[in-house]
Amino acid sequence: MRFIHTSDWHLGRLFFGESLTGEQAALLQEFVALVKDQKPDAVLIAGDVYDRGVPPAEAVSLLDEVLGRLALDCRVPVLMIAGNHDSGARLSFGQRFFGQNGLHVCSAVAPAIVGLADRWGPVDFVLVPFAETAAVRMEFGEATVSEPESAMQQRMMSMRQHGAQLGRRVAIAHAFLTGGQTSESERPLSVGGTGAVSAAAFAEFQYVAMGHLHRPQQMDAGRLSYSGSLMKYSFEEADHKKGVYLVELDQAGALRQEFIPLPAGRDVRVVSGLFSDIMQGPAAGERADDYLSFLLLDEAPVIQAVHRLRTIYPKTMEINYRYQQATLSLAGQRPDHRALSSMDLFESFVDWSTQKPLTELQRKTMAPFLAPTDAAGEGRQG
Repeated sequence: MRFIHTSDWHLGRLFFGESLTGEQAALLQEFVALVKDQKPDAVLIAGDVYDRGVPPAEAVSLLDEVLGRLALDCRVPVLMIAGNHDSGARLSFGQRFFGQNGLHVCSAVAPAIVGLADRWGPVDFVLVPFAETAAVRMEFGEATVSEPESAMQQRMMSMRQHGAQLGRRVAIAHAFLTGGQTSESERPLSVGGTGAVSAAAFAEFQYVAMGHLHRPQQMDAGRLSYSGSLMKYSFEEADHKKGVYLVELDQAGALRQEFIPLPAGRDVRVVSGLFSDIMQGPAAGERADDYLSFLLLDEAPVIQAVHRLRTIYPKTMEINYRYQQATLSLAGQRPDHRALSSMDLFESFVDWSTQKPLTELQRKTMAPFLAPTDAAGEGRQG
């Protein structure tokens, strides 16, 4: 059984207020071409198909186009689940009709089971979309379900009670596995806790196609794998390699797995250097119109830095200064500002913004403008 595992498309995503739909459409065109070339037995999409519960119209149109080409043109079964960003009811609209045409969508609390077969016999695909702990507790009427781990165990019990075979089994799940590496572009699955479930919940599967974490990563020798997000959705992901997994499951359930890169046409990068050097233009092999975050090494703010950078790098999204980052990292070591004089506060501000102490001439120049303060930090009235 050969299948392609992908997840976290986040169609309709905005990046610093800019729509990524065009970039996503280009990437998914490459994805469809990959499916045509590899001819897998199935495509698995492990949740967060949309970026929000009510996606923009262009995102809905894009998904309709891609799923139509996969299920109808390529004639490849597509198994898709809802993630925590999706509205399950919207994503699974028409699922009975679509299921008869090779598109199987699950957004319910109880896992769905889709049976496929290869030359060695049947393989059960168990679809486990994201579900809140409270929703699981209400669905099964189990008061003991109080956190994500027990909720997942209850759902696995339901799966076993409703026909999953003891042979080869593959799970498609949207959850946070204990020990997974997170990224800043992910939305937490719970408030006040990790929302994590253990790998033990999926012990009976030969492969688990995970969604939610945006960094491609593997656990248990690849048996549990996150394919990662379709694109880089934050500058923290600048060093990620995005792509999909091509997985082969043999007669005995042994795995063969290959990560196939699927890089975007416009990259997301962090560039550091002096402003004057950066303004010389991009380095060889780098695109000027990538999405860029600049870390400036200058010792003082640069006037109209963003405007000037955008004359060369039109997709400049943010700038940071190294000296400010270094100062902020020491913020917890600063003295209580209420015990400082006005001159002390001003010196502290100058040191933070320029990384240089006040000269004696500057101190004398500012002294008349800084009213003395008492120990409580309140200025005296003149």
